[in-house]
Amino acid sequence: MKTNVFYAAGWIVVGMLLMGLLVWFTMPSLMLIEQKSNRSYDDTVAAISDALAKKQDWRVLTVNDYQKATAAFGDMERVGSMNICNPRYASKILANDADRGVTSLMPLAIGVYEDKKGQVFVSQLNVGLLGMMFGGTIAEVMGMAGNDLNEAVASVVAK
Repeated sequence: MKTNVFYAAGWIVVGMLLMGLLVWFTMPSLMLIEQKSNRSYDDTVAAISDALAKKQDWRVLTVNDYQKATAAFGDMERVGSMNICNPRYASKILANDADRGVTSLMPLAIGVYEDKKGQVFVSQLNVGLLGMMFGGTIAEVMGMAGNDLNEAVASVVAK
């Protein structure tokens, strides 16, 4: 009887380790969405700004130029991010004290960068999936935000 319990416990531990490894290796590809843009770097940034402006309540707060910010440390291709916010969505999360911990994820950002071949890419967090890990209002709001961002970015990279 004891042998069967240890045998079962051993397989449970093996199963947990395998699941942990699976999550460890698949999460990065699930959490980060990268898409190639057929536009130039500047056109991609401008088109994303325009696409977000057409969405209800979305705002581009700042555009960060990491190529310029890191120029003293070496040359690199164009790399930047756009800090974006939807105050209507944010207010739903921030209304509850228990949900305010996610302010560390605010504002959201969309990355735009060139690779060494000059190809332009857009990267973003999978906001909807991230929200699911929190549940409740955060999941609901981040799901809506994720849909908006996915639509805006898709409209830019598709052309």
